[in-house]
Amino acid sequence: MWNRIRALVWKEFLQLRRDRLTIGFVLIMPLAQILIFGFAINTDVKHLPCVIYDESRSQESRDFVDGLLATQYFDLKSRADSEAAFTRDIDLGKAQVGVWFPPDYARKLRAGQTAEAMVVVDASNPTTAGNAIATAVGVAQMRSTKLMFERMGYGQATRPLQPIDLRVRPWYNPNLRSPNFIVPGLVGVILAMTCVIYASSSIVREKERGTLDQVMVTPVRPSELFLGKIIPVIGIAYLQLTVLFGAARLLFGVPIAGSVPLLYATALFFIVPMLGVGLKLSTAADTQAQSTQMAILTFLPMVFLSGYIFPIEGMPAFFQWLAQIIPLTHFLIIVRAIVLRGAGIEAFWPQLLKLALFGVVIWTIALKGMKRASN
Repeated sequence: MWNRIRALVWKEFLQLRRDRLTIGFVLIMPLAQILIFGFAINTDVKHLPCVIYDESRSQESRDFVDGLLATQYFDLKSRADSEAAFTRDIDLGKAQVGVWFPPDYARKLRAGQTAEAMVVVDASNPTTAGNAIATAVGVAQMRSTKLMFERMGYGQATRPLQPIDLRVRPWYNPNLRSPNFIVPGLVGVILAMTCVIYASSSIVREKERGTLDQVMVTPVRPSELFLGKIIPVIGIAYLQLTVLFGAARLLFGVPIAGSVPLLYATALFFIVPMLGVGLKLSTAADTQAQSTQMAILTFLPMVFLSGYIFPIEGMPAFFQWLAQIIPLTHFLIIVRAIVLRGAGIEAFWPQLLKLALFGVVIWTIALKGMKRASN
């Protein structure tokens, strides 16, 4: 009995040795992923884009801003010249943090009174918002402590008033609820998984059954074959989109602040390139087991590097660049902008253009792979 088992085990190892694609995915891909995720994943968020609206235009307000920038948690992206411009930068996602100094900020500090300032934080991501709020409050407390000691030294009062009253305003998710951030992103993740896995098994299934060659000798073109394969998956994806957002609203209390038709329209810009990825994997694989392995190992970096769980701002520069070529990264920006901020297309048209470009590139590669597979 053991001799027969040993012979079968040896046969499996011989087959595995001949299957270089599987060996690569079993050995090389996990090593690459642990290196990527080990360097890229970082929950300590820094360099958040910040807009300043300084009506005080004083040395005191500039000192406060310098204190914020010195923490490296904030990067000054713009200076607003009006309340409308200040609000617009945050609404459009150009800034995740806004700091507003009223006109009497410096005058009150010099008079020994309490000066007010306001910090507005895009709270769509509760983790990022919490870090930003804690850092801004910490800077305000340090500035207040320094000013209090100065006032005591000048003999103004033995118990001076709190110099700075920092008002914090979390927008879009004022209660910092995690479902408001996680659930819309989860919709994008599930759509990506559905499209990649379903599409990756479509062509390779025809290969295993031996029907691909029969189909290719007919007048059917590769593009027509692809369309016939993906149209049902598009229908499934939209059905999932409807069910998931219905569950998000009913079970988790996640409201859709923006336009539902716009959400459905923009979803197509994401579904198409993800289907292209799946079909490319399908033409590259020889078996459904290979296509499933390739789909899973392709899908994992999308999830971890797209900003779904870990903020992109905390990643090293190389991985931030890598995240920009992942379609899920841009769809998450779009879906969260519509669902949480109620934004229109003016807030995310660059992401739509990138998804359209990805779709063209990925489908061009997939069609070339199909032609090679059919020859």
